[in-house]
Amino acid sequence: MTLPQLSPELIGGGLAFFFTIALLSYVIGDNVIYRLALHLFVGVAAGYVGLVAIYKVITPYLIVPMTSGDTTLAALAAVPLLLFIFLILKLSPRTSALGNIGIAYMVGVGTAVAVGGAIIGTLIPQIMMTWRASEPFPNAIANQIVIALGAVTTLLYFQYWLRVETTAGAERAAVLAVLASVGKGFIVTTLGAIYAGMILSGIAVFSERVMAMSSWIQGLIP
Repeated sequence: MTLPQLSPELIGGGLAFFFTIALLSYVIGDNVIYRLALHLFVGVAAGYVGLVAIYKVITPYLIVPMTSGDTTLAALAAVPLLLFIFLILKLSPRTSALGNIGIAYMVGVGTAVAVGGAIIGTLIPQIMMTWRASEPFPNAIANQIVIALGAVTTLLYFQYWLRVETTAGAERAAVLAVLASVGKGFIVTTLGAIYAGMILSGIAVFSERVMAMSSWIQGLIP
């Protein structure tokens, strides 16, 4: 019996087989093989992120403008560099106050991007699609009513407008309590559907890994 020649496909299949078994070994408990595979994944991911940051962000947006000889580009590139220096100053208690400038900028920009993305990319398209007929009457009207009812009652579930505050605690108004209960039902249904989808995705990934390992083992047999 002759051993198969080493090839990129054989080596890649062997590594995939090892990592699959190592990660699945967590089912029987935490062990050295699982931690080794996990550390390798984290290390490779950190190295990849570092390379992407260097070649896709730092080099084109900082080094190239600073060395281009263009004063405008150099000044624009100096702004994020200055903010980065402010963040570094947070490491020292004496200069940590200056670091708040960089943090405030990041929080402000992040909040603006998140709010703008939520309004333009999520809220407005959902409102428009809610009332857009996509099926023949009367199914379209029924679907729109269900979508609108789910959106409104889900938002009301997170509102706490109270009728009165008694010694027993805060109490919702009767109408809001009913609508909040309906919204809670929509939330539970949605989370259940998402969880079921995650389980089905996990089963699909597990089946694909089993088939891949089976094919790799069959390739070892002459």
